[in-house]
Amino acid sequence: MTMADYDACIRRRLGLDPTADHADVQTARSSRLAAAIAAARTTSPFYRRRTDWPAGPVDGAADLPRLPFTTPEDLARADPPLVAVSGADVARIVTLPTSGTSGTPKRIAFGLAELEATVDYFHHGMAIFTEAGDRVAIAFASDRPASVGDGLALALKRLGAIPLRLDVADDPAALVAALRHEGPDVVAGPPVTLLAAARLSAADGGPPIRLKAVLVSSDYAAPSLKRAIVQAWDCAVHDHWGMTETGYGGAVDCPAHLGLHLREADLFVEVIDPATGRGLPPGEEGEIVISTLQPRATPLVRYRTGDIGRLVDAPCACGSHTSRLVGLRGRIRDEVVLGDGLRLALADIDDVVFGIDGVSDVEASVTVGPSATLALRLAAPPLLRSPALAEAVRRAVAAAPAWGHAVASGRLRLEVTVGDTVRFTRAEKRRLHHEVFHA
Repeated sequence: MTMADYDACIRRRLGLDPTADHADVQTARSSRLAAAIAAARTTSPFYRRRTDWPAGPVDGAADLPRLPFTTPEDLARADPPLVAVSGADVARIVTLPTSGTSGTPKRIAFGLAELEATVDYFHHGMAIFTEAGDRVAIAFASDRPASVGDGLALALKRLGAIPLRLDVADDPAALVAALRHEGPDVVAGPPVTLLAAARLSAADGGPPIRLKAVLVSSDYAAPSLKRAIVQAWDCAVHDHWGMTETGYGGAVDCPAHLGLHLREADLFVEVIDPATGRGLPPGEEGEIVISTLQPRATPLVRYRTGDIGRLVDAPCACGSHTSRLVGLRGRIRDEVVLGDGLRLALADIDDVVFGIDGVSDVEASVTVGPSATLALRLAAPPLLRSPALAEAVRRAVAAAPAWGHAVASGRLRLEVTVGDTVRFTRAEKRRLHHEVFHA
Protein backbone atom coordinates (compact mmCIF):
# COMPACT_ATOMS: atom_id res chain seq x y z
CA MET A 1 0.00 0.00 0.00
CA THR A 2 1.23 3.52 -0.79
CA MET A 3 0.71 6.96 0.70
CA ALA A 4 -1.88 7.50 -2.04
CA ASP A 5 -3.92 4.75 -0.38
CA TYR A 6 -3.51 6.51 2.99
CA ASP A 7 -4.85 9.74 1.46
CA ALA A 8 -7.68 7.82 -0.23
CA CYS A 9 -8.72 6.40 3.15
CA ILE A 10 -9.05 9.94 4.50
CA ARG A 11 -11.21 10.96 1.51
CA ARG A 12 -13.40 7.89 1.98
CA ARG A 13 -13.94 8.63 5.67
CA LEU A 14 -14.87 12.21 4.79
CA GLY A 15 -17.43 10.95 2.29
CA LEU A 16 -15.48 12.23 -0.73
CA ASP A 17 -14.72 10.73 -4.11
CA PRO A 18 -11.26 9.05 -4.27
CA THR A 19 -10.20 11.64 -6.86
CA ALA A 20 -11.09 14.65 -4.64
CA ASP A 21 -8.25 17.16 -4.44
CA HIS A 22 -6.62 18.74 -1.40
CA ALA A 23 -8.95 21.77 -1.45
CA ASP A 24 -11.99 19.47 -1.40
CA VAL A 25 -10.56 17.62 1.59
CA GLN A 26 -10.00 20.83 3.55
CA THR A 27 -13.49 22.11 2.74
CA ALA A 28 -15.00 18.83 3.93
CA ARG A 29 -12.93 18.94 7.12
CA SER A 30 -14.07 22.48 7.87
CA SER A 31 -17.71 21.42 7.42
CA ARG A 32 -17.19 18.39 9.65
CA LEU A 33 -15.59 20.65 12.26
CA ALA A 34 -18.61 22.96 12.30
CA ALA A 35 -20.98 20.00 12.61
CA ALA A 36 -18.90 18.38 15.37
CA ILE A 37 -18.80 21.60 17.39
CA ALA A 38 -22.55 22.10 17.01
CA ALA A 39 -23.14 18.52 18.15
CA ALA A 40 -20.85 18.95 21.16
CA ARG A 41 -22.73 22.11 22.15
CA THR A 42 -25.99 20.15 22.05
CA THR A 43 -25.04 16.76 23.52
CA SER A 44 -22.12 17.35 25.94
CA PRO A 45 -23.08 18.87 29.33
CA PHE A 46 -19.66 20.50 29.55
CA TYR A 47 -19.91 22.32 26.23
CA ARG A 48 -23.63 23.01 26.61
CA ARG A 49 -23.07 24.85 29.92
CA ARG A 50 -19.95 26.80 29.05
CA THR A 51 -20.50 30.49 29.72
CA ASP A 52 -17.47 31.71 27.77
CA TRP A 53 -18.73 30.48 24.40
CA PRO A 54 -19.18 33.19 21.76
CA ALA A 55 -22.63 34.00 20.42
CA GLY A 56 -23.74 32.67 17.06
CA PRO A 57 -22.92 29.51 15.09
CA VAL A 58 -19.42 28.31 14.27
CA ASP A 59 -19.08 28.02 10.50
CA GLY A 60 -15.85 26.05 10.37
CA ALA A 61 -12.10 26.35 10.66
CA ALA A 62 -12.02 30.14 10.25
CA ASP A 63 -14.16 30.58 13.37
CA LEU A 64 -12.14 28.19 15.54
CA PRO A 65 -9.88 30.86 17.14
CA ARG A 66 -12.99 32.49 18.64
CA LEU A 67 -13.66 29.45 20.81
CA PRO A 68 -12.27 28.78 24.30
CA PHE A 69 -9.82 25.97 24.92
CA THR A 70 -10.57 22.67 26.62
CA THR A 71 -7.88 21.52 29.06
CA PRO A 72 -6.84 18.22 30.65
CA GLU A 73 -8.06 19.70 33.93
CA ASP A 74 -11.55 20.12 32.43
CA LEU A 75 -11.48 16.48 31.39
CA ALA A 76 -10.32 15.31 34.81
CA ARG A 77 -12.76 17.52 36.73
CA ALA A 78 -15.72 16.23 34.69
CA ASP A 79 -18.02 18.77 36.33
CA PRO A 80 -20.01 19.03 34.18
CA PRO A 81 -18.95 15.91 32.25
CA LEU A 82 -17.76 16.03 28.67
CA VAL A 83 -19.35 12.67 27.77
CA ALA A 84 -22.04 13.23 25.16
CA VAL A 85 -23.80 9.84 25.04
CA SER A 86 -25.71 7.61 27.42
CA GLY A 87 -23.95 4.89 29.36
CA ALA A 88 -25.52 2.28 27.10
CA ASP A 89 -23.64 3.74 24.12
CA VAL A 90 -20.21 3.62 25.81
CA ALA A 91 -18.14 0.64 24.67
CA ARG A 92 -14.97 1.39 26.62
CA ILE A 93 -13.75 3.84 29.28
CA VAL A 94 -10.04 4.58 29.70
CA THR A 95 -8.74 6.13 32.93
CA LEU A 96 -5.53 8.13 32.68
CA PRO A 97 -3.42 9.82 35.37
CA THR A 98 -3.07 13.58 35.11
CA SER A 99 -0.29 15.94 36.20
CA GLY A 100 -2.81 18.35 37.76
CA THR A 101 -2.48 19.31 41.40
CA SER A 102 -5.59 17.39 42.39
CA GLY A 103 -4.31 14.14 40.97
CA THR A 104 -7.81 13.42 39.64
CA PRO A 105 -7.56 10.99 36.71
CA LYS A 106 -8.93 11.73 33.27
CA ARG A 107 -11.66 9.40 32.05
CA ILE A 108 -12.31 9.11 28.32
CA ALA A 109 -15.28 7.22 26.93
CA PHE A 110 -15.36 5.53 23.52
CA GLY A 111 -18.25 4.36 21.40
CA LEU A 112 -18.18 1.39 19.05
CA ALA A 113 -18.02 3.58 15.92
CA GLU A 114 -14.95 5.48 17.06
CA LEU A 115 -13.17 2.28 18.12
CA GLU A 116 -13.85 0.96 14.62
CA ALA A 117 -12.48 4.23 13.15
CA THR A 118 -9.26 3.72 15.11
CA VAL A 119 -8.86 0.15 13.83
CA ASP A 120 -9.41 1.46 10.30
CA TYR A 121 -6.75 4.12 10.85
CA PHE A 122 -4.31 1.54 12.27
CA HIS A 123 -4.97 -0.64 9.23
CA HIS A 124 -4.03 2.06 6.72
CA GLY A 125 -1.25 3.52 8.86
CA MET A 126 0.52 0.18 9.32
CA ALA A 127 0.07 -0.56 5.60
CA ILE A 128 2.58 2.23 4.86
CA PHE A 129 5.39 -0.16 5.82
CA THR A 130 3.68 -3.53 6.33
CA GLU A 131 2.52 -6.01 3.67
CA ALA A 132 0.11 -8.93 3.62
CA GLY A 133 1.87 -11.99 5.01
CA ASP A 134 4.24 -10.00 7.24
CA ARG A 135 4.64 -11.21 10.81
CA VAL A 136 4.21 -8.23 13.14
CA ALA A 137 5.29 -8.37 16.79
CA ILE A 138 3.15 -6.20 19.09
CA ALA A 139 5.08 -5.03 22.15
CA PHE A 140 2.07 -3.16 23.56
CA ALA A 141 -0.30 -4.72 26.06
CA SER A 142 -3.03 -6.38 24.01
CA ASP A 143 -4.88 -8.59 26.47
CA ARG A 144 -7.75 -6.12 27.06
CA PRO A 145 -10.41 -5.71 24.35
CA ALA A 146 -10.21 -2.34 22.53
CA SER A 147 -6.75 -1.59 23.94
CA VAL A 148 -4.06 -0.19 21.65
CA GLY A 149 -2.45 -3.61 21.20
CA ASP A 150 -5.78 -5.32 20.60
CA GLY A 151 -6.83 -2.71 18.03
CA LEU A 152 -3.51 -3.04 16.29
CA ALA A 153 -3.90 -6.83 16.11
CA LEU A 154 -7.36 -6.48 14.55
CA ALA A 155 -6.04 -3.94 12.03
CA LEU A 156 -3.15 -6.20 11.02
CA LYS A 157 -5.53 -9.08 10.34
CA ARG A 158 -7.48 -6.84 7.95
CA LEU A 159 -4.23 -6.04 6.20
CA GLY A 160 -3.52 -9.74 5.81
CA ALA A 161 -0.54 -9.58 8.16
CA ILE A 162 0.02 -11.93 11.10
CA PRO A 163 -0.13 -10.23 14.52
CA LEU A 164 2.09 -11.66 17.23
CA ARG A 165 0.91 -10.51 20.67
CA LEU A 166 3.98 -10.38 22.91
CA ASP A 167 3.12 -9.78 26.56
CA VAL A 168 6.70 -8.86 27.48
CA ALA A 169 6.75 -5.05 27.29
CA ASP A 170 8.37 -4.57 30.71
CA ASP A 171 11.09 -7.19 30.19
CA PRO A 172 13.62 -6.38 27.43
CA ALA A 173 15.33 -9.77 27.79
CA ALA A 174 12.00 -11.57 27.30
CA LEU A 175 11.23 -9.32 24.33
CA VAL A 176 14.59 -10.14 22.72
CA ALA A 177 13.97 -13.86 23.26
CA ALA A 178 10.48 -13.60 21.76
CA LEU A 179 11.74 -11.69 18.72
CA ARG A 180 14.43 -14.29 18.09
CA HIS A 181 11.92 -17.10 18.48
CA GLU A 182 9.13 -15.58 16.37
CA GLY A 183 11.28 -13.97 13.66
CA PRO A 184 8.90 -11.09 12.85
CA ASP A 185 9.25 -8.74 9.90
CA VAL A 186 7.91 -5.71 11.77
CA VAL A 187 7.81 -4.71 15.45
CA ALA A 188 5.57 -2.08 17.08
CA GLY A 189 6.07 -0.82 20.61
CA PRO A 190 7.08 2.01 22.97
CA PRO A 191 10.36 3.77 22.03
CA VAL A 192 12.44 3.02 25.12
CA THR A 193 11.17 -0.55 25.34
CA LEU A 194 12.35 -1.20 21.78
CA LEU A 195 15.63 0.66 22.31
CA ALA A 196 16.37 -1.46 25.39
CA ALA A 197 15.67 -4.64 23.42
CA ALA A 198 17.74 -3.43 20.46
CA ARG A 199 20.80 -2.59 22.54
CA LEU A 200 20.49 -5.75 24.61
CA SER A 201 20.30 -7.91 21.48
CA ALA A 202 23.34 -6.17 20.01
CA ALA A 203 25.39 -6.75 23.18
CA ASP A 204 24.45 -10.25 24.37
CA GLY A 205 26.18 -12.25 21.63
CA GLY A 206 23.00 -13.98 20.50
CA PRO A 207 21.69 -14.39 16.94
CA PRO A 208 21.01 -11.06 15.19
CA ILE A 209 17.44 -9.84 14.95
CA ARG A 210 16.55 -8.99 11.36
CA LEU A 211 13.60 -6.68 10.72
CA LYS A 212 12.40 -4.56 7.84
CA ALA A 213 10.53 -1.94 9.90
CA VAL A 214 9.84 -0.75 13.44
CA LEU A 215 7.00 1.48 14.66
CA VAL A 216 7.70 3.52 17.81
CA SER A 217 4.64 4.96 19.54
CA SER A 218 3.09 6.02 22.87
CA ASP A 219 5.93 8.37 23.95
CA TYR A 220 8.42 10.85 22.53
CA ALA A 221 11.21 9.22 20.51
CA ALA A 222 14.40 11.28 20.23
CA PRO A 223 16.22 11.26 16.87
CA SER A 224 19.24 9.57 18.48
CA LEU A 225 16.98 6.83 19.88
CA LYS A 226 15.59 6.08 16.44
CA ARG A 227 19.09 6.08 14.93
CA ALA A 228 20.22 3.60 17.60
CA ILE A 229 17.41 1.19 16.68
CA VAL A 230 18.29 1.52 12.99
CA GLN A 231 21.93 0.75 13.79
CA ALA A 232 21.11 -2.28 15.98
CA TRP A 233 18.46 -3.88 13.77
CA ASP A 234 19.23 -2.46 10.31
CA CYS A 235 15.63 -1.49 9.64
CA ALA A 236 13.43 1.51 8.86
CA VAL A 237 11.99 3.24 11.94
CA HIS A 238 8.59 4.93 11.67
CA ASP A 239 7.36 7.30 14.36
CA HIS A 240 3.75 7.73 15.48
CA TRP A 241 2.11 10.52 17.45
CA GLY A 242 -1.12 10.08 19.32
CA MET A 243 -2.74 9.83 22.73
CA THR A 244 -5.90 8.42 24.22
CA GLU A 245 -7.61 11.78 23.68
CA THR A 246 -7.00 11.53 19.91
CA GLY A 247 -8.59 8.08 19.81
CA TYR A 248 -5.11 6.51 20.19
CA GLY A 249 -4.03 7.24 16.62
CA GLY A 250 -2.99 10.70 15.49
CA ALA A 251 -0.22 10.93 12.89
CA VAL A 252 2.23 8.48 11.33
CA ASP A 253 5.65 8.72 9.69
CA CYS A 254 5.96 7.99 5.97
CA PRO A 255 8.88 6.47 4.01
CA ALA A 256 10.27 9.96 3.31
CA HIS A 257 10.58 10.59 7.09
CA LEU A 258 9.72 14.27 6.63
CA GLY A 259 7.00 14.45 9.24
CA LEU A 260 4.04 12.52 10.60
CA HIS A 261 0.93 12.52 8.41
CA LEU A 262 -2.19 13.48 10.32
CA ARG A 263 -5.37 11.49 10.72
CA GLU A 264 -7.21 14.27 8.92
CA ALA A 265 -10.63 12.62 8.73
CA ASP A 266 -10.90 12.46 12.51
CA LEU A 267 -8.80 15.33 13.89
CA PHE A 268 -8.42 19.04 13.25
CA VAL A 269 -5.05 20.29 14.52
CA GLU A 270 -3.90 23.79 15.42
CA VAL A 271 -0.56 24.94 16.81
CA ILE A 272 -0.69 27.79 19.32
CA ASP A 273 1.67 29.91 21.38
CA PRO A 274 1.45 28.10 24.75
CA ALA A 275 1.87 31.35 26.69
CA THR A 276 -0.70 33.50 24.90
CA GLY A 277 -2.99 30.98 23.20
CA ARG A 278 -2.51 32.80 19.91
CA GLY A 279 -2.68 30.63 16.80
CA LEU A 280 0.63 30.22 14.99
CA PRO A 281 1.15 30.01 11.22
CA PRO A 282 2.31 26.77 9.57
CA GLY A 283 5.94 25.95 10.34
CA GLU A 284 6.16 27.71 13.73
CA GLU A 285 6.72 25.68 16.88
CA GLY A 286 4.09 25.67 19.58
CA GLU A 287 1.56 23.62 21.50
CA ILE A 288 -0.55 21.12 19.57
CA VAL A 289 -4.30 21.61 19.99
CA ILE A 290 -6.89 19.13 18.67
CA SER A 291 -10.59 19.19 17.86
CA THR A 292 -12.42 15.97 17.03
CA LEU A 293 -14.25 15.80 13.70
CA GLN A 294 -16.26 12.58 13.85
CA PRO A 295 -19.01 11.78 16.38
CA ARG A 296 -17.38 10.93 19.70
CA ALA A 297 -18.58 9.70 23.07
CA THR A 298 -16.18 12.29 24.52
CA PRO A 299 -16.03 15.15 21.99
CA LEU A 300 -13.14 17.59 22.30
CA VAL A 301 -13.06 21.18 21.04
CA ARG A 302 -9.70 22.97 21.02
CA TYR A 303 -8.16 20.50 23.49
CA ARG A 304 -4.68 21.50 24.66
CA THR A 305 -2.50 18.40 24.43
CA GLY A 306 0.60 19.89 26.04
CA ASP A 307 2.71 18.43 23.22
CA ILE A 308 5.15 20.58 21.26
CA GLY A 309 5.55 20.51 17.48
CA ARG A 310 5.08 22.30 14.17
CA LEU A 311 2.33 21.91 11.57
CA VAL A 312 3.26 21.75 7.88
CA ASP A 313 0.60 21.91 5.16
CA ALA A 314 2.80 21.57 2.05
CA PRO A 315 2.82 18.35 -0.02
CA CYS A 316 5.33 15.74 1.16
CA ALA A 317 8.05 14.14 -0.95
CA CYS A 318 6.22 10.82 -0.45
CA GLY A 319 3.35 12.16 -2.58
CA SER A 320 0.83 12.66 0.22
CA HIS A 321 -1.06 15.93 0.59
CA THR A 322 -2.10 15.40 4.21
CA SER A 323 -0.85 17.92 6.76
CA ARG A 324 2.12 16.80 8.84
CA LEU A 325 3.46 17.27 12.33
CA VAL A 326 7.20 17.91 12.32
CA GLY A 327 9.78 18.69 14.98
CA LEU A 328 7.90 16.94 17.77
CA ARG A 329 9.64 17.64 21.10
CA GLY A 330 7.63 15.89 23.78
CA ARG A 331 5.60 17.82 26.33
CA ILE A 332 5.74 21.38 27.62
CA ARG A 333 5.80 20.09 31.21
CA ASP A 334 9.13 18.38 30.45
CA GLU A 335 11.00 21.66 30.11
CA VAL A 336 12.49 23.64 33.00
CA VAL A 337 13.56 27.28 32.68
CA LEU A 338 16.49 28.11 34.95
CA GLY A 339 16.85 31.78 34.04
CA ASP A 340 19.18 33.78 31.80
CA GLY A 341 17.78 31.91 28.81
CA LEU A 342 18.88 28.49 30.11
CA ARG A 343 16.29 25.81 29.39
CA LEU A 344 16.50 22.12 30.15
CA ALA A 345 14.14 20.02 28.04
CA LEU A 346 13.80 16.25 28.29
CA ALA A 347 13.76 16.08 24.47
CA ASP A 348 17.25 17.63 24.31
CA ILE A 349 18.54 15.51 27.17
CA ASP A 350 17.23 12.37 25.47
CA ASP A 351 18.87 13.23 22.18
CA VAL A 352 22.26 13.63 23.85
CA VAL A 353 22.05 10.65 26.22
CA PHE A 354 20.59 8.10 23.79
CA GLY A 355 23.37 9.04 21.37
CA ILE A 356 25.83 7.31 23.71
CA ASP A 357 26.22 3.68 22.71
CA GLY A 358 24.98 1.35 25.45
CA VAL A 359 22.39 3.56 27.15
CA SER A 360 18.98 1.91 26.99
CA ASP A 361 16.98 4.20 29.28
CA VAL A 362 17.42 7.31 31.40
CA GLU A 363 15.59 8.96 34.27
CA ALA A 364 16.20 12.70 34.51
CA SER A 365 15.45 15.14 37.31
CA VAL A 366 16.28 18.78 37.90
CA THR A 367 16.65 20.30 41.37
CA VAL A 368 16.63 24.08 41.51
CA GLY A 369 17.92 25.97 44.55
CA PRO A 370 20.89 28.25 45.11
CA SER A 371 22.31 26.29 42.17
CA ALA A 372 20.77 23.80 39.78
CA THR A 373 21.50 20.07 39.56
CA LEU A 374 20.67 17.80 36.64
CA ALA A 375 20.66 14.20 37.85
CA LEU A 376 20.68 11.42 35.27
CA ARG A 377 20.21 7.77 36.18
CA LEU A 378 21.13 5.47 33.31
CA ALA A 379 19.98 1.98 32.43
CA ALA A 380 22.09 -0.28 30.23
CA PRO A 381 22.57 -3.95 29.28
CA PRO A 382 24.74 -5.77 31.87
CA LEU A 383 27.72 -6.10 29.52
CA LEU A 384 27.81 -2.32 28.99
CA ARG A 385 27.40 -1.12 32.58
CA SER A 386 30.57 0.53 33.82
CA PRO A 387 31.90 3.80 35.21
CA ALA A 388 33.10 4.52 31.67
CA LEU A 389 29.49 4.68 30.44
CA ALA A 390 28.53 7.21 33.09
CA GLU A 391 31.59 9.29 32.28
CA ALA A 392 30.85 9.21 28.54
CA VAL A 393 27.34 10.51 29.21
CA ARG A 394 28.65 13.16 31.59
CA ARG A 395 31.11 14.44 28.97
CA ALA A 396 28.45 14.47 26.24
CA VAL A 397 25.94 16.35 28.40
CA ALA A 398 28.57 18.83 29.57
CA ALA A 399 29.50 19.54 25.94
CA ALA A 400 25.93 20.11 24.71
CA PRO A 401 25.64 23.64 23.27
CA ALA A 402 22.29 24.29 24.98
CA TRP A 403 23.68 24.13 28.52
CA GLY A 404 27.42 23.41 28.27
CA HIS A 405 28.29 26.97 29.26
CA ALA A 406 26.21 26.59 32.42
CA VAL A 407 28.08 23.40 33.35
CA ALA A 408 31.44 25.04 32.72
CA SER A 409 30.53 28.06 34.88
CA GLY A 410 29.16 25.93 37.71
CA ARG A 411 25.57 27.16 37.32
CA LEU A 412 24.50 23.63 36.45
CA ARG A 413 25.87 20.64 38.31
CA LEU A 414 25.72 17.15 36.78
CA GLU A 415 25.15 13.88 38.59
CA VAL A 416 25.31 10.73 36.44
CA THR A 417 24.84 7.21 37.80
CA VAL A 418 24.19 3.79 36.27
CA GLY A 419 21.33 1.70 37.62
CA ASP A 420 21.27 -2.07 37.86
CA THR A 421 18.68 -2.56 35.11
CA VAL A 422 18.16 -2.54 31.34
CA ARG A 423 14.99 -0.45 31.45
CA PHE A 424 13.21 1.44 34.20
CA THR A 425 9.68 0.22 34.88
CA ARG A 426 7.11 3.02 34.86
CA ALA A 427 3.34 3.26 34.63
CA GLU A 428 3.28 6.65 32.87
CA LYS A 429 5.12 8.35 30.05
CA ARG A 430 8.69 9.37 30.78
CA ARG A 431 9.04 12.88 32.16
CA LEU A 432 11.57 15.40 33.48
CA HIS A 433 11.13 15.51 37.24
CA HIS A 434 11.46 18.99 38.70
CA GLU A 435 11.95 19.99 42.32
CA VAL A 436 12.58 23.42 43.82
CA PHE A 437 14.79 23.39 46.94
CA HIS A 438 14.60 26.32 49.32
CA ALA A 439 17.67 26.74 51.50
